[in-house]
Amino acid sequence: MGRIFPHLSTPITVGGVTLRNRMMTTSMSPGAGYVEDNKPTQQFLTYLEERARGGTALIIQTVCPFERNKEHPGGHPLPAAYDESCVPGIRPMADVIHKHGGLLVGQPWFVHDWKPSADEDEQPWGPSGVLILKGMRPFKTMQREHIEIFKQQYIDCARVLKAAGFDGVEVMAGVGGILNRFLSPATNDRTDEYGGSLENRARLTVEVIEGIRAAVGPDFPILIRWSPVEYVTSEIGEGHTIEDSLKVTPMWEKAGIDLHDLAVGWHETSVPLTTKDIADGQWSWISEKIKTVARKPVVTAYRETDPSVMEKILAEGKADIIGGLRYSIADPDFPRKVVEDRPLDIRLCICCNRCLDDVVGKGLALTKCGVNARLGEELREMAPPVSSTHKKVMIAGSGPGGLSAAFTAIQRGFDVTIYEAGPRVGGSVKMSSIFSPMHERLLKYYKRQLSQHPEIKVVLKTPVTAELVRRVKPDAVILAIGGEPKNIDVKGIDGKNVVTSHDFLDMLNGNPPSKPGLVNKVMWNCGAEFLKFYYTPGFARALTKRSPWPLGNPIAIIGGGLPGCELGELTMHSGRQTEIFEEGRKVGWDVGSSDRFHMRSAFKKAPNVNTYENTRITEITPKTVRAVRSGADGDEEIEVRAKTVVVTLGFQPNTSLYEQLKGLDIPVFPVGDCISPGRIADATKAGYQAACQI
Repeated sequence: MGRIFPHLSTPITVGGVTLRNRMMTTSMSPGAGYVEDNKPTQQFLTYLEERARGGTALIIQTVCPFERNKEHPGGHPLPAAYDESCVPGIRPMADVIHKHGGLLVGQPWFVHDWKPSADEDEQPWGPSGVLILKGMRPFKTMQREHIEIFKQQYIDCARVLKAAGFDGVEVMAGVGGILNRFLSPATNDRTDEYGGSLENRARLTVEVIEGIRAAVGPDFPILIRWSPVEYVTSEIGEGHTIEDSLKVTPMWEKAGIDLHDLAVGWHETSVPLTTKDIADGQWSWISEKIKTVARKPVVTAYRETDPSVMEKILAEGKADIIGGLRYSIADPDFPRKVVEDRPLDIRLCICCNRCLDDVVGKGLALTKCGVNARLGEELREMAPPVSSTHKKVMIAGSGPGGLSAAFTAIQRGFDVTIYEAGPRVGGSVKMSSIFSPMHERLLKYYKRQLSQHPEIKVVLKTPVTAELVRRVKPDAVILAIGGEPKNIDVKGIDGKNVVTSHDFLDMLNGNPPSKPGLVNKVMWNCGAEFLKFYYTPGFARALTKRSPWPLGNPIAIIGGGLPGCELGELTMHSGRQTEIFEEGRKVGWDVGSSDRFHMRSAFKKAPNVNTYENTRITEITPKTVRAVRSGADGDEEIEVRAKTVVVTLGFQPNTSLYEQLKGLDIPVFPVGDCISPGRIADATKAGYQAACQI
């Protein structure tokens, strides 16, 4: 048992099986590449094995409970578990997890779409033809014969899971799935025994649980994933409330469940649930409420990424087990490091939501994470390949791409030296951490890993040049020097009231940008000199919020993509009058789907924020910004006050050094923004892949 996290490290028995600690994953199928011909691939098995080997007590994984075929392939790729023929295909999933002392529970996929037979297309079914969100299809009403087929599919799937060696089955009755649609007064206006009263709306879930229990016997755990608070409204009413849930909890237990795995809200809710602005432990009040009536163990999940907060929740009796997925995607060894009292070694999730945006939002495969490069094709092997030759690797730049490459190259047995132009490592994360505090986790992790790998040599204040490469004579060069900032060519762009995102990064690197005006020269130079010796993102954040320089009030932000939106959030919360301009697209156009709606909604509601879409800047004056906004009724000239104008248009490729090095007869691998501007996850992946190609 760990001394730092004794509650997280303590075993617990659920339905006759013992979890070795209090950490489990909730379910999300990783998608294409992880499943072929309705069976898990080696990539999927490695994904599961890494997490079991890392100490995860219980892994929940989605399976398909109905037959798919080539004519009706369905949506998200899932391992099939609809009859006995599926048992050999999914048994390896249980085997790789059991090999490392973990437990595996299958969750039949009854969330969004369903089909009653193999030769039909999957569609959104429910108790009533209710519309939840504009643009969605109304639910297709389930008749009595459909309900019976649905229940039988659940029961058959549970039998298959037990035969394949799984350790339990989870009934999905939350997040707006089919059972949740029956339970919720927002989507159920039936007048038969499956509608009306709370008992009737809960009836289908109860019958599913009872049917499974009769089929699998008393010693096969049944979990239920459900949403005690829904946060949805429809044309027929409000969603399920916590007061209703206190009455429902005993119904689930009487029917035969062994554990409450609590979700929050529906996928369609407009309330932020998992974004970086939601604090760790935010939703533990729900599990705390359910525990007042539950006799079975209760799991809290959603935005649980910090082991200290997890421990506190358990210590205060707000939950019995911590569930989550992003913390496990970020670091498969999270539980083992917790139990071994190694919290500083944990690669904490930075809540960038890249995993959710790709898999849930876009239907893509799980291949990219802001902090963990080993996803997707990389999981065909258990570890990066060790090189048979000892090579000297030169890495230019110490941002996510460069450091990901460095840590991977060391694992492969190479001699690694990082050259960083500035006075400290971190690349653009040093700046993004000011606006996204979660990114500080990544900076701390980088620092810890470098201290644990003294064999990685770091040379600061040394920009890489072609001459330096000739002198060092490396066997390979990985370029991770970042991109060039985009700018606009308008009158006044060189004014003393204009700053760019790169000006901040230059100052953080101890290089004051050249700006007109005596006050600017003094402040930028003093700031750069001070930051050579002392810098934390928190200090810079506090200074940026309170100081009238370099961000004045009012402020105009040119560029409504992710950088501009993150700056806009900071200036919005600091009380500055904020004007955000975006030409040709919507504000937040490249913000992940998990954050975009909530960010745009916050801007619309804020009294001190205005957004201007399809708006072209024409001139910047010392006190205003002039622009032309295009609309259905033609162009409109506008002018807004701005003491400070910030250009946040993102980056473009920076290939000049790459072009110089191509003629040196040395393998050169450009990664990250210098070759393909993107997000942290893109650079992290590219750095890993480059180090594996050497």
